Amino acid sequence: MSEQAKSTVVSRRNFLRMAGLAGGAAVLAACAAPKAAPEEGGQTKEEAQPASGEQVTITWWNQFSTPMCQDLFPKIVAQFTEAHPNIKVEFEITGGPPGGGEYLEVINARIAAGNPPDTITLWSPPSQFGARGALLAIDSYMERASKAKVGSFYEGPLASCQWKGKTYGLPASAGAGCIFINKGIFEEAGLSTKREDFPTTWDGLKQLAAQLTVIENGEITRAGFVPWAAAWLKPVWSALNGGKIFNSTEIRYEIDSENNLELLNYWVSYLDEQLGGDIEKVNLVGAFGSVYPETAFQLGKSAIDMEGAWGCTDASIPFEWEIMKFPVGPKGTKSVTGFWPNWWAIPKGTKHPDEAFLLTEHFCTDGWVYWYVEGTMDTPAWKGCPKDAYTKLVEKQFGTERAIDLHKFFTEYLENTAEMWTSPVEDFASDTLGQAIDEVLHKVTPAKEALATAQQTCQAKLEETIKGL
Repeated sequence: MSEQAKSTVVSRRNFLRMAGLAGGAAVLAACAAPKAAPEEGGQTKEEAQPASGEQVTITWWNQFSTPMCQDLFPKIVAQFTEAHPNIKVEFEITGGPPGGGEYLEVINARIAAGNPPDTITLWSPPSQFGARGALLAIDSYMERASKAKVGSFYEGPLASCQWKGKTYGLPASAGAGCIFINKGIFEEAGLSTKREDFPTTWDGLKQLAAQLTVIENGEITRAGFVPWAAAWLKPVWSALNGGKIFNSTEIRYEIDSENNLELLNYWVSYLDEQLGGDIEKVNLVGAFGSVYPETAFQLGKSAIDMEGAWGCTDASIPFEWEIMKFPVGPKGTKSVTGFWPNWWAIPKGTKHPDEAFLLTEHFCTDGWVYWYVEGTMDTPAWKGCPKDAYTKLVEKQFGTERAIDLHKFFTEYLENTAEMWTSPVEDFASDTLGQAIDEVLHKVTPAKEALATAQQTCQAKLEETIKGL
């Protein structure tokens, strides 16, 4: 999903990273309400209460605020209440909780007081909140759900809602990440813009980028490609080389694996061979890692960059572009993608869990299909989305054939995703690894040492967190 960043040059995802909202995840989890004694099957007595059929009012909290959100989300709620006339939904589209305040902090206080909203939208994964007991496990609800059943969502996005075999939320969107190219720059260089001709290996991409990089008098005026720039795609680059950042099955980090060491050393050699060896000179060229307005990509200072599916409509790219799959590293076997969903979850302690699940289910199935078709191109995580669905805005801008093609590209790509968003210390680890990569690219610390330190730090934090659960 995308909380369309239209009055600012910063995408919602980049804003979250810079604003540090994710740091509130640990606070939210720490304030979780006390757990009730579980009954057989994993449900607590409180969770097992059936819907009464009487008129019930539930609350939905979110951080949406854009005009498109204000237009479409009330319609999605209206569709839900038409199907469930006994349920009234109270909500606001004002960018935060009712009455104002920092979103997670207010939710923290309400959970701690035992009076949380009935369902919430999160921009950090439910896995880390659920692991600490802040969210309601919904597996029994999914077993008897009409649409939000186990197996009805793409495996990778659903895994971001799970911890130790339990599911603590649902992904509404699953816009896959991909590579964007500036067709005009490619054509001027006499290079093909066809997907089938795009490099499938890192070396092939490096050779292509070299033909598109321009350095004048020692200064970079245009970078062909800067592979490390999109922070949220770190797990994807690891998986492209057969690695992982976090292994949720074995509950351990694998940051210092040979696969990841090879990746980071490859980036250092790429920096030296392609971009003059000075990361600060690269940073001065422009903002890489996105295709939104005022980025290097839109300013013509980057021929190739990365974004999620939402960029096709949200970014308003002012020139012809094409999308490609990520190339594979030396130890990789296939191209994989990543995703950054909107997640819906039910806080622990809700008074109306059954009705809250019905609303959560609606938003993450039919509701998000409506958003996808009528709003922005942020691919549904629900596999029940019609195969012939597409975003009308894409059709209006580029024609029906192009709209269908993009829908097919992203839905097929979501069958092969990197493991991401599955750790209970997700945000801490992402920041720690980001700092390690930055030190290596600045040539302050060797790659092996930096990854070993990041591994030790993240694993210790993980174990400390798990011990306290």
